[in-house]
Amino acid sequence: MAQKTPILFRQLTQDQHLIAYSQFTKKYLDVTYPLEYLKRSKVIALVKENQRGEIQTICGGYILALQGPFRVLEQLPIGIAENNLELQDKMAKCFELTGLWIHPIIKNGSLRALFWLRLFAELLKQTAKGKTHALYSYDSSKKKLGEIYSISKPCRIFEGEVFIPGMTTSAFEIVEMGSIPAVVKAFYREPQCIVRFLTKRMMRNRRLKKKEQTAPASELRVSRSI
Repeated sequence: MAQKTPILFRQLTQDQHLIAYSQFTKKYLDVTYPLEYLKRSKVIALVKENQRGEIQTICGGYILALQGPFRVLEQLPIGIAENNLELQDKMAKCFELTGLWIHPIIKNGSLRALFWLRLFAELLKQTAKGKTHALYSYDSSKKKLGEIYSISKPCRIFEGEVFIPGMTTSAFEIVEMGSIPAVVKAFYREPQCIVRFLTKRMMRNRRLKKKEQTAPASELRVSRSI
């Protein structure tokens, strides 16, 4: 019986891997990230490697832009970010969280829970370095996602139609600045919050099996011709 290839967390640095990641965000998020932006950001991906340690497939991940300019702000109408006093006061402490996705082929609930724990640990790491606030945006129709982000006691920067080169089309989004210390305090006061959150991600394994979501291996493969 062939040994199952493990899925690992890796930081992407090579151009071909960053371009491949952008191709996947275009497919699943309708956003193509410029290579220049990815090269100055921290891109963490779920990957499968061959025996030589070469990345063969990319199955999900997220992007942390630790220095501006931030795409989430560049997409706003002129004057919105500049006139937000709370944002300007904390701009030096901000980083951008974007490009977050997990491929449907990842049906292991424990791995999905580990993905969120890894992201949370990364946010804590940045907080320790003085980057205490995250800039992010999400579809304004996704109310449950807004409920999740509300734990960060966010400052609402904008709600409305936005567009920036790389997006397939304009979208109606909510742009916020969330406090990572507020998230830590919430988990400290109510640890059941994180348990409930992770449990839902682990139970997702069963729901995905019922839907029988599949994806051919060739869909995920990193092209050597890039």
